Amino acid sequence: MLVSLRRKRNLQIVGKPKPPPSRNLLRLRKILKDEGFKIRGDRLLIVRKEATFEVDLRMGHVFVLRENEAPISLCVTLESSSWTNVGGLSDFDLFLLSVVYLLANEEIPQSILSQLPPPPP
Repeated sequence: MLVSLRRKRNLQIVGKPKPPPSRNLLRLRKILKDEGFKIRGDRLLIVRKEATFEVDLRMGHVFVLRENEAPISLCVTLESSSWTNVGGLSDFDLFLLSVVYLLANEEIPQSILSQLPPPPP
Protein backbone atom coordinates (compact mmCIF):
# COMPACT_ATOMS: atom_id res chain seq x y z
CA MET A 1 0.00 0.00 0.00
CA LEU A 2 1.49 3.35 -1.02
CA VAL A 3 1.03 6.29 1.30
CA SER A 4 1.57 9.91 0.36
CA LEU A 5 4.16 11.47 2.63
CA ARG A 6 4.97 15.06 3.41
CA ARG A 7 7.85 16.57 5.37
CA LYS A 8 7.08 18.74 8.39
CA ARG A 9 9.29 21.48 9.76
CA ASN A 10 10.50 19.34 12.67
CA LEU A 11 11.99 16.74 10.24
CA GLN A 12 9.42 14.06 11.02
CA ILE A 13 7.94 12.01 8.21
CA VAL A 14 4.21 11.73 8.51
CA GLY A 15 1.57 10.03 6.47
CA LYS A 16 -1.68 8.17 6.84
CA PRO A 17 -2.17 5.87 8.56
CA LYS A 18 0.04 7.31 11.29
CA PRO A 19 1.12 4.72 13.88
CA PRO A 20 -0.10 5.24 17.42
CA PRO A 21 2.47 5.88 20.13
CA SER A 22 3.81 2.83 21.93
CA ARG A 23 1.15 1.36 24.17
CA ASN A 24 3.59 -0.34 26.53
CA LEU A 25 6.78 1.69 26.59
CA LEU A 26 7.94 0.25 29.93
CA ARG A 27 7.70 -3.34 28.65
CA LEU A 28 9.37 -2.40 25.36
CA ARG A 29 12.25 -0.67 27.18
CA LYS A 30 12.74 -3.68 29.48
CA ILE A 31 12.93 -6.10 26.53
CA LEU A 32 15.48 -3.91 24.76
CA LYS A 33 17.56 -3.36 27.91
CA ASP A 34 17.57 -7.12 28.59
CA GLU A 35 18.96 -7.60 25.06
CA GLY A 36 21.82 -5.17 25.80
CA PHE A 37 20.58 -2.01 24.10
CA LYS A 38 21.32 1.30 25.80
CA ILE A 39 18.33 3.60 26.07
CA ARG A 40 18.42 7.27 27.04
CA GLY A 41 15.01 8.64 27.83
CA ASP A 42 12.74 7.37 25.07
CA ARG A 43 15.53 7.11 22.50
CA LEU A 44 17.86 4.32 21.49
CA LEU A 45 21.09 4.78 19.50
CA ILE A 46 22.44 2.15 17.11
CA VAL A 47 25.93 2.77 15.74
CA ARG A 48 26.64 1.09 12.40
CA LYS A 49 29.34 1.55 9.79
CA GLU A 50 26.72 3.00 7.43
CA ALA A 51 25.45 5.55 9.94
CA THR A 52 24.27 6.12 13.49
CA PHE A 53 20.55 5.57 13.87
CA GLU A 54 18.32 7.00 16.58
CA VAL A 55 14.98 5.30 17.24
CA ASP A 56 12.32 7.20 19.16
CA LEU A 57 10.60 4.45 21.14
CA ARG A 58 7.60 6.59 22.02
CA MET A 59 6.64 7.75 18.53
CA GLY A 60 8.56 5.37 16.26
CA HIS A 61 10.58 7.93 14.33
CA VAL A 62 13.96 6.77 12.99
CA PHE A 63 16.69 9.34 12.39
CA VAL A 64 20.14 9.22 10.82
CA LEU A 65 22.67 11.17 12.86
CA ARG A 66 25.95 12.48 11.53
CA GLU A 67 28.39 14.91 13.10
CA ASN A 68 27.86 18.54 12.12
CA GLU A 69 24.71 17.70 10.13
CA ALA A 70 21.03 18.04 10.91
CA PRO A 71 19.28 14.73 11.71
CA ILE A 72 17.59 13.08 8.74
CA SER A 73 14.29 11.33 9.28
CA LEU A 74 13.83 7.94 7.59
CA CYS A 75 10.60 6.47 6.32
CA VAL A 76 10.39 2.93 7.71
CA THR A 77 7.15 1.06 7.06
CA LEU A 78 5.55 -2.12 8.30
CA GLU A 79 4.95 -4.57 5.48
CA SER A 80 3.38 -7.50 7.32
CA SER A 81 1.23 -8.15 10.36
CA SER A 82 2.91 -8.96 13.65
CA TRP A 83 2.47 -11.79 16.08
CA THR A 84 3.97 -12.67 19.45
CA ASN A 85 3.33 -14.88 22.45
CA VAL A 86 4.65 -12.10 24.72
CA GLY A 87 1.68 -10.43 26.33
CA GLY A 88 1.18 -6.71 26.63
CA LEU A 89 2.78 -5.60 23.36
CA SER A 90 0.87 -3.81 20.63
CA ASP A 91 1.50 -4.22 16.90
CA PHE A 92 3.31 -0.88 17.06
CA ASP A 93 5.59 -2.15 19.87
CA LEU A 94 6.43 -5.23 17.79
CA PHE A 95 7.14 -2.99 14.79
CA LEU A 96 9.61 -0.97 16.89
CA LEU A 97 11.32 -4.14 18.13
CA SER A 98 11.65 -5.30 14.52
CA VAL A 99 13.16 -1.97 13.44
CA VAL A 100 15.69 -1.99 16.28
CA TYR A 101 16.79 -5.58 15.63
CA LEU A 102 16.98 -4.98 11.88
CA LEU A 103 19.18 -1.91 12.28
CA ALA A 104 21.37 -3.55 14.92
CA ASN A 105 21.82 -7.06 13.55
CA GLU A 106 20.90 -7.41 9.89
CA GLU A 107 21.90 -6.10 6.53
CA ILE A 108 20.12 -2.82 6.10
CA PRO A 109 17.52 -3.10 3.32
CA GLN A 110 17.91 -1.06 0.15
CA SER A 111 14.73 0.88 0.97
CA ILE A 112 16.55 2.36 3.98
CA LEU A 113 20.02 2.59 2.41
CA SER A 114 18.61 4.67 -0.45
CA GLN A 115 17.43 7.27 2.09
CA LEU A 116 20.87 7.70 3.67
CA PRO A 117 22.84 10.75 2.63
CA PRO A 118 26.23 10.12 1.02
CA PRO A 119 29.12 10.03 3.48
CA PRO A 120 30.95 13.32 3.93
CA PRO A 121 34.09 13.77 1.80
